[in-house]
Amino acid sequence: MTPPEHAFAYRPALDGLRAVAVLAVIGYHLGYRQLQGGFVGVDLFFVLSGYLITSLLLVEYRSRGAIQLAQFWLRRAKRLLPALFLVLAAISIWVRAVTPPFELALRKQDLLWTLFYGSNWHLIASAQDYFAQSASVTPVRHTWSLAIEEQFYLVWPLIVFAALRLARGRFRFLAVIAGLGFVGSVLAMAMLFTPVDPSRAYYGTDSRIHQPLFGALLAIVVVSGIPAVLRRMAPALSAASALFLAITFILLNDHRPIYWHGLSSAIAVAAAGVILGLEANPDGVLAKALSRKPLQWIGQISYGLYLWHWPVILAVSSAPLFLQWLPGSTGINLARVALTFAIATASFYLLEQPVRRGRLPLVQSSVPRFVTATVATTAAVAVVILWSTANATDDIAAQDIPGCPATGDMVCVRYEAPRGRPVLAVIGDSIARSLDPAFLILAREHNWTYVLAAKNACRVTHLLTSYEGQVRPFDQQCFETTPRVIRRVLRWKPAAVVAIDRWEIMDFVDADGNVQPRGTPEHIRLTEQALVDVSREIASTGTPIAFIELPPALNPDCGKTLPLSSPACLFRVADDAAQAPYNSILKRLPATVPGTLMLSINKSVCPDGLCAPQVGDLVLRFDGLHFTPAAGAWLAPILWEEMKASNLLSD
Repeated sequence: MTPPEHAFAYRPALDGLRAVAVLAVIGYHLGYRQLQGGFVGVDLFFVLSGYLITSLLLVEYRSRGAIQLAQFWLRRAKRLLPALFLVLAAISIWVRAVTPPFELALRKQDLLWTLFYGSNWHLIASAQDYFAQSASVTPVRHTWSLAIEEQFYLVWPLIVFAALRLARGRFRFLAVIAGLGFVGSVLAMAMLFTPVDPSRAYYGTDSRIHQPLFGALLAIVVVSGIPAVLRRMAPALSAASALFLAITFILLNDHRPIYWHGLSSAIAVAAAGVILGLEANPDGVLAKALSRKPLQWIGQISYGLYLWHWPVILAVSSAPLFLQWLPGSTGINLARVALTFAIATASFYLLEQPVRRGRLPLVQSSVPRFVTATVATTAAVAVVILWSTANATDDIAAQDIPGCPATGDMVCVRYEAPRGRPVLAVIGDSIARSLDPAFLILAREHNWTYVLAAKNACRVTHLLTSYEGQVRPFDQQCFETTPRVIRRVLRWKPAAVVAIDRWEIMDFVDADGNVQPRGTPEHIRLTEQALVDVSREIASTGTPIAFIELPPALNPDCGKTLPLSSPACLFRVADDAAQAPYNSILKRLPATVPGTLMLSINKSVCPDGLCAPQVGDLVLRFDGLHFTPAAGAWLAPILWEEMKASNLLSD
């Protein structure tokens, strides 16, 4: 995403390659199925960055016998920081205007980690899946790749300098280091990948560094002098590599494990093959095509396009009136692309270029002034981020239960009472996790051991979820791990199991491979049978299982575009066509499976049959589904009264 410096001759075809990469990424984020593999554009950027940066370092060392590291990092800072500061300040102001308080704590962390180029590790720690679609998606999710590049820019020049000094200027030792790093990173990606959440393998610097390192290997070959045999092969190699990349842009599905099990390295090799062809044959057909002025210009502003396109996609939620006549998403996407190009162009000519050329007023070409301005601007942007997120609540963050992952088949001990005391087990999905404060209070008050086995987006039953017509990797993972979770829960010999689970109302794939849409008679029938099966499995051990009746889901815009007190945020239980058939199943279960009970919190959450996001000043469900930590504490005595009435773990 960064152009070559003055010491390395400018090649317009490489800017054209940047243009292809950034357009592929934008197309992918706009949701075009024709570019379902467009995320590979980031891989292309990585290889290109590794190639160019290493080439610059090698050329400088060969010509001077040294590398001016301070000058190198200064050029990187001038190239990267001004546009990043601008986009973070703009996003922060937008976040303050449109983000509900329950999301602000997470947005603050997102923005601060991005400011200091650690966003990739933050996304891993906060389990923000790059491929998942979420109403709470961060506007800086795309900056993970910039973080990896900046980490590479900080460390790799030191390695290059040390390797060249130790090897007395010969490149062979550096090539060995890059080669070993490439192999180690490819293996790390394969070992770290899990279908339920590929984020660790996708975002990790260690698992992605093989792509910049392969670019570095290519730089060693090119700067050393391309061998004659390789130069003769370059046109055919670059054509085959370009075709391979085009196929991945069009056909690669982001849910396929093959990407993590070697394909990412093949993509790096193909990207290097294209670059080699451009360098070895600058007058070839591919080089001329990529050197065309429009592509060349897009490549020059590609950094700004990459920075701005994702927040613009999130911010522009409808097409302007003069484009609403266009079919489907064409109008809104045209508006998004046009706005992205307009902002990126203005940033390039009015901010980025003046800073790089020393024409910014007051700062100009003075290094001390630039360093001072950078420190001051960093502090100012941090202040803007803190100001924009000052009204944060911890509702979303509270669901990130320490030591209790939201995926997998782990059973967490939330509170351990002395041996011989009853064990309470809670199973379900993210709604069950949001009730963790209630069960934790009850366990401590009554001296129970409390274990939690609730997983985000997972069912209690053994049914395979279908989401928007497809089975996602973590849907498959939930399907495979749920039986193990139940068995592990039963090993604790609980005195009671409590279950709450909204995912039972979602579509699923039946035994014949057919998708059963929610609400249909067959969907309800098979769901009831699955609930009977899991209830019998648990009750057969002598353990009672109590299902909590779910209140209706509220308008998801409440707390976001609608105030919580809005009449549009009220919902009558009698009108609940989505949840009602499944609550009816829960009411029938005790008659079908002895040892099965139903608990209801609806009279408290929906007094007089009318549900609202809050009761008085207490916000109950911050997003219309999940309970706030305060609501969990409020529900603890209500749940206890229900449990006592059912003779469940009564003292």
